[in-house]
Amino acid sequence: MNYLASALFVIGPLSVGVLLVLLASLGKRLGEALELPPYYRLYHVSLLFFVLPLPVGWILLLTRAWGIPEPALKTGLLLKVVVATVPLTIGITLAVFATAKYWSWIWEELGRSRDRGRRRDEA
Repeated sequence: MNYLASALFVIGPLSVGVLLVLLASLGKRLGEALELPPYYRLYHVSLLFFVLPLPVGWILLLTRAWGIPEPALKTGLLLKVVVATVPLTIGITLAVFATAKYWSWIWEELGRSRDRGRRRDEA
């Protein structure tokens, strides 16, 4: 069962990494079309925050599967937070920021279409 958990621990962030690569490609093209700063580089930094902690986290999971004694409860929780939660949170935050910058024009267009619909209903 621990081997399955360790495999899923790696597959999840790698699938998000593939998504970030696709978003970086789309962001680069969209940024060139809209003449925006290169926010797509934030996707690359975010990808690093997803991929770099994987080997350390995977080793921590495999040591439990190999029968090596686990650290104390507080130490184990601290390791999980530092290795997994903090880098993934930073990575997602950077990706959401870049996405908001690239796709903010959609919200403006939706607001305009709602205003047009209200004006037609009033007339």
